[in-house]
Amino acid sequence: MRIHTLFTVAVFLFMVTACYEDKGNYDYKEMNDIEITVEMPDENTSFALGDLVVCTPQLAFALGQENTNLGYEWSFAGKVISHTRNLEWVADTIASDKMLQLAVLDQNTGVTYFGYTDISVTSRYATDGWVVLSEKNGNSSLSFIRHTSGLSAPAEVTKDIYRMINGRPMGTGPVSVYPHWTTRWGGEDNVSWVWVAQKGGESALEVSGSSYQQQTTLVPMFLKQTYPEGFVPAAVMDLQILSLAIGEDGTIYTRVKDANLLFNTGRFIDRPLTSDDKGELKVDGSMIAYGRFDCQGGLLCYDKNSGQYLHISDYVHWDGKPRAGKALPLKVDEGDYKDGDVRLNDMSGYKVHYVGVAYNEDHSYSPMPYMAVIENLTTGKFYLQKFSVDNYDGSMKAMPAKFESQEEMKNLERVIDGSSKNCFTLSRYQNDAPYMFISKDNMLYLYFIDNNTLYPCAQFESVITSMDMNIYSSRVLTVGLENGDVIMLKGIRSADGEPNLARYVINEGNIVQVTDAENEFVLFHEKDFGRVVQVFYKWKEKWNDNFY
Repeated sequence: MRIHTLFTVAVFLFMVTACYEDKGNYDYKEMNDIEITVEMPDENTSFALGDLVVCTPQLAFALGQENTNLGYEWSFAGKVISHTRNLEWVADTIASDKMLQLAVLDQNTGVTYFGYTDISVTSRYATDGWVVLSEKNGNSSLSFIRHTSGLSAPAEVTKDIYRMINGRPMGTGPVSVYPHWTTRWGGEDNVSWVWVAQKGGESALEVSGSSYQQQTTLVPMFLKQTYPEGFVPAAVMDLQILSLAIGEDGTIYTRVKDANLLFNTGRFIDRPLTSDDKGELKVDGSMIAYGRFDCQGGLLCYDKNSGQYLHISDYVHWDGKPRAGKALPLKVDEGDYKDGDVRLNDMSGYKVHYVGVAYNEDHSYSPMPYMAVIENLTTGKFYLQKFSVDNYDGSMKAMPAKFESQEEMKNLERVIDGSSKNCFTLSRYQNDAPYMFISKDNMLYLYFIDNNTLYPCAQFESVITSMDMNIYSSRVLTVGLENGDVIMLKGIRSADGEPNLARYVINEGNIVQVTDAENEFVLFHEKDFGRVVQVFYKWKEKWNDNFY
């Protein structure tokens, strides 16, 4: 039986071998592989819902000749969005840093090739842009001007966005608006929110920076669910751990949050911030050098009650325990001063008109430079005061500081006369843009710090009520006017291919007339915001602007 089986298998194998014909195709062809490059125009990778996303991919073929019969499929965040070679897609999916992918199918061979890049699509308002607080028709108004990329003009203006989103007016008597970040490494909402202080309506309230829906109000955040006696909010500033509620009389109330990843935890105590050991001398917070430098461990303020500069601490120790909420004096080596210099810890006989934070361009963040405009009340002369302050480390009882100089600002008495409206803004990038802008009613002046000279710069059609140049290395100056106009002037800091306003004013001695007519220095001009109270550039996220 076994012999028969083996014989049968042998016969079968012979028959199969004898009948087999080699039909293999040995006419091999080299594959015309495709290399796909997907790059966004102008390297812009951030978009908002409704934006037109355009991309023209580059296809390189291994044999130098383009294949025919190709199929295309674009996808974003795993969702198919187009079947055309060149992409024109109206963004309809919110996702952060997700893959925009092109799949190219060679239908002759069945092989698919891929190319991709990462992009983000957010809410139309969860982007960088300018926030405008104004008063229109008796009501507080919050508007948003969306910025797309680089030094291009704003892409979209949404006026009175609070009313549009929330369906009601925000309140009355607008006073101030400040951005609010969590830690630079993330949080419950990476998009910065804003605190608005106003005299009517719900008083101070917080608004989401992505939806512009109202989130909360200040009143229930106090221990007793009500404001301390006599407190009328003028500003709310959230730092990493510390929050400041500042009254119109300058009184500061503080809270320490449970964690810097959360926006609103903890309660404001009913005891004002003081600068003395006995807790009797209240700190005046009406003049704070506000800046997004969390590495400083707090904010610098000029306290007119004690006549000195103080550092309000905001620090999380390595053990996780907060060391925040103290008003620390500055400690300066007496040898730093020259004859006639006023002391930072005793400003008797002087009035501080403005103090602003600059920027340490060696990226060490210590010490942090500050500049102040001060007036000798006896002589009436004005001076530019320069000094720097070290970073708070959580254990200091006094902040090490260095006095740099006190130089007269000639002719400034013509601008600051006690009756005119004055606004100030300081370029943080002093290495490349050593400028301070000062306004007098509808006139704008450029103070060139390198040669201590004041230049008339631009004339507007209405009184200047707010200025800000915290954008892209101070290359754009945003001006808000009493008549409801918002205007952006370009060319503040040197940039190739741009008209440079600063150079034009300093070298040519000309005054720019800013009207309805087109002007080469005007990047943006929009009307009808209402009387502008404050305008500032709101970064989408993160506290620390170490790369801007």
